[in-house]
Amino acid sequence: MTSVKIFSVYGIPIELDFSFLLLMLFIYLLAYLGFLSLNLAVLITLVFVTVVIHELAHSYVALRFGVNIKSILLLPIGGVSRMEEIPRIPRQEFLISIAGPLTNIVIALITGVPLLLGLGGAAAGFAGDFLAVNLLLAIFNLIPAFPMDGGRILRAILAERLSYIRATRIASNLGKIIAVIMAVTGLFYNFFLILIGFFIYIGAEQEYQATLISSLLDGIMVADIMTEDPVTLRPDMTVKDALDVMFREKHMGYPVTEDDELRGIVTFHDISDARRDLRVGDVMIGDVVTVRDDDEVTAALEKMNRLQLGRLPVMRDGELIGIISRTDIVRTLNLMNRTE
Repeated sequence: MTSVKIFSVYGIPIELDFSFLLLMLFIYLLAYLGFLSLNLAVLITLVFVTVVIHELAHSYVALRFGVNIKSILLLPIGGVSRMEEIPRIPRQEFLISIAGPLTNIVIALITGVPLLLGLGGAAAGFAGDFLAVNLLLAIFNLIPAFPMDGGRILRAILAERLSYIRATRIASNLGKIIAVIMAVTGLFYNFFLILIGFFIYIGAEQEYQATLISSLLDGIMVADIMTEDPVTLRPDMTVKDALDVMFREKHMGYPVTEDDELRGIVTFHDISDARRDLRVGDVMIGDVVTVRDDDEVTAALEKMNRLQLGRLPVMRDGELIGIISRTDIVRTLNLMNRTE
């Protein structure tokens, strides 16, 4: 566990990463020791509050379109809305994406009201700084590059006329160009720009790859690519016998069954260093993560990535009917990519 839940809004858990908590403690320690003004520490805190509001704006609009929001995680580099895949309907993606920057602009306008009414002194300076920060956040997020909101806004606009994949490719390539320009500029002016450029470049490539994968696998079910009637092992088999099966069948992982019921799963990694006279039941993983044959392959891949698994048993009505591996999915992606 690397984060802690602090409260919920719209049923969405708001979580703080432990690294963020350490950062805030460090900031206020510096303020206490006199290395940082208290006003600046409070301003930084309010900026992170604004980031949460920014992410809540995205999440609220996404909820209205039926997107499930798992949580909002606050990190030292900003906020992340853990939501399901954003709808591929351009209008919906546009509204979800633009909600965050518009929220920052609204906050800036509200902050500017007291200044227009003649607020003076230290309070005016603080309000002016807060206004400027919100405008900068809005402008930064509107940069037309993934993973910024501007990249998704651009894709939504392009997707009205182009295919979703092509729109993503154009937005991703533009993002990479902007990232390179930032990095080169950073060499001469500010090292921080190099870090931002690197962040944008990696985000743009990841967004394109994720979109490409989900598009190629769209509509393909687990039953379409799984290995049916997989070779299974018994809990009472010795590790030596199990290794003999693995070398003969040339697969890296096997379901473990007893009386036609799934008891666990064991991989070559699990038993390669185990004593040869041990039983499979002693070294297998008993808490098995499975998928159904009527699940989409994208859901199976997401589960594998999230849990760092190489394969999943496939179930139907409580019975083991197959197994799907990361290799099966990669092979399918290669075939689909050649036909595009």
